[in-house]
Amino acid sequence: MPIAPRVNFLGVVPRFSEAIVKLQGPGDYVVVARGLPRAIVMSCPDGCGETLTINLDQRVGPAWRKYDKDGQLTVYPSVWRDSGCGAHFIVWKNRILWCGPSEGYSDVDADEVLLAKVMAMLPLKSYVHYEAIAEAVDANPWDAYWACKDLVRLGRAKQGRRGMFRATRA
Repeated sequence: MPIAPRVNFLGVVPRFSEAIVKLQGPGDYVVVARGLPRAIVMSCPDGCGETLTINLDQRVGPAWRKYDKDGQLTVYPSVWRDSGCGAHFIVWKNRILWCGPSEGYSDVDADEVLLAKVMAMLPLKSYVHYEAIAEAVDANPWDAYWACKDLVRLGRAKQGRRGMFRATRA
């Protein structure tokens, strides 16, 4: 099967068993919700044929965050299969972005409004994590991260370790 470049939303159901039967091809996903979204059930986008369950319910263990803006799904953090095909990817605005040493996400750019909001959150003398910036500017963490990376590329910010950024004097 081919690798999916995007995710494909197939609906919301109350039970996992109902989600599985809806999946047809790589990148298809269904949200399992009972009151609140509990999980995303997805056909692995790499075409291996496996079904992934992405937990959204923090009450039952480590959970991903789901952002759905303008009908576009973003999931944070990345999805990394530690078994089977070993796929590692980001779901960002319905796109599948593959992770690996050669991935630079050069086609991911922040808009000017977001760049300005993120820049306003960066201190000069200390570092702040992009997740905190995302929350402060009401953005998903991936958008905040790539805005920070754009600001570094433009010489307006400096990157520290592990997702930490600060403003430069430039």
